[in-house]
Amino acid sequence: MLVGLCAFPEDDAMNQIILNDDQVKAVQAATGAVELRDQQGKLVGYIARPPGDEELAEAKRRLSSQGPWHTTAQVMDHLDSL
Repeated sequence: MLVGLCAFPEDDAMNQIILNDDQVKAVQAATGAVELRDQQGKLVGYIARPPGDEELAEAKRRLSSQGPWHTTAQVMDHLDSL
């Protein structure tokens, strides 16, 4: 099963592609994003597996830290200054 981390409004239904057993195994074995290609090798998209227990635990640990925290704007400003 592939699960995203974002919500979609009910009126904005997500398209679904049903994977065969071999494709499911390949996605589940992946350690990162998986490229989707057509039979001619042309890139058509990417999918990512849901985070595992260790990744979720690390994210929760980081969220519970005291920071420092920076907004996206602060990070972008810093990168632009480099």
